[in-house]
Amino acid sequence: MIESRKKLRILMITVLFSAVSFILMIFPQVPIIPGASFLKLELSIIPLLLLAHFFGIRYGLLGVLLRSVLHLILLNQGVITWIGLPINIVAVIVYMLILSYLRRKNVWLAIIASTIALTLVEIFANIFFALPLYAEFMNYNIGKIIGLGKYILLMVLPFNLIEGLVWGFVYYPIEKIFEKIFPKQL
Repeated sequence: MIESRKKLRILMITVLFSAVSFILMIFPQVPIIPGASFLKLELSIIPLLLLAHFFGIRYGLLGVLLRSVLHLILLNQGVITWIGLPINIVAVIVYMLILSYLRRKNVWLAIIASTIALTLVEIFANIFFALPLYAEFMNYNIGKIIGLGKYILLMVLPFNLIEGLVWGFVYYPIEKIFEKIFPKQL
């Protein structure tokens, strides 16, 4: 009985954190690269990283799934969502997995490695998935507008490096605060 209550409590916290993550997908969204206002920094990963840290990676992944389904149902923008959301999901999962694994050894190493992995995944996802699909379905060919190399080097690369570092530097102090406030509850 006690074990099932504990699992129910963890699931309720997962649902709550997933809802907070969904809200953070919407607000705040901050464009950080001039000329690429569509690349917006958002902090929806923070509650998901907390789930993964306190309850295990499977709850972090469940949180990713729940907040993504909420986004798909409530904020679906058609082609933009169908292309952008899978890339966001992959990015968040890669960052979360690497941070969770390396976090035990050294948090700063974990943040840097997660950021590098995030950036590499996003570069490949843009080149081989997002850009061809945006060109095909939205008639928006970034390669013809500013050039693929320029877009990757001047927009995707710096955006993801900044995003990964911001995620890590925002997450870590929040983790420490949660550990102090809820030492036994979480």
